[in-house]
Amino acid sequence: IRIDKVVREYKTGETVVPALRSVSLEIKNGEFLSIAGPSGSGKTTLLNLIGCIDAPDGGEIWIDDQAVSKMDTRQKTDFRRNNLGFIFQTYNLIPVLTAYENVSFVLSILSVEDSEIKKRTMQILEEVGLKGMEHRRPDKLSGGQQQRIAIARALIKQPKIILADEPTANLDSATGEDILRLMKQMNERYGTTFIFSTHDKMVMDWADRLVMLHDGSIVSDERRRQ
Repeated sequence: IRIDKVVREYKTGETVVPALRSVSLEIKNGEFLSIAGPSGSGKTTLLNLIGCIDAPDGGEIWIDDQAVSKMDTRQKTDFRRNNLGFIFQTYNLIPVLTAYENVSFVLSILSVEDSEIKKRTMQILEEVGLKGMEHRRPDKLSGGQQQRIAIARALIKQPKIILADEPTANLDSATGEDILRLMKQMNERYGTTFIFSTHDKMVMDWADRLVMLHDGSIVSDERRRQ
């Protein structure tokens, strides 16, 4: 991922509020990286730009040598579907679907054969510690278990990059640490790039690289582990 002098502004009435101020950043394949900072620092805005959910007002974003910042809406949708996985603080599960269905529908959208869908879904549910719970709906599972479903859903299509927006925000500290340990295991097993936005110190401590934002600018970029 190469982010080059990216600017993002929001208008509130006649006022222009800068969310990102000429941000430049490179992220290598397989990194386990946290974008951190206080509320309003621009971390979620940056995550949304990398995730092709939003578009910059200036600068460019390249992922795998593709200029995603220049793609139209349809191209961005296709790119997200094929290359990116998302984990949200509110889980964003479909309440009427079981754990199995919440994960497997991702492959259904990609027109994967039924036998392959079953094999991959059961495998990833086992890997995230939900074997035997595949027929439970979200309201019959704890917050930590629901976040495990969200991780399985993000991983099932084997994306190159997973973007996690405050993934521990609704979890107690012990459960949050379990979730971070699981994501680190998935990062090491599959070589998937994980990028978090957070203000949680525990998430920052788990990151191999910590990028700090303040008022829309990068103020530090620290590698903890190679």
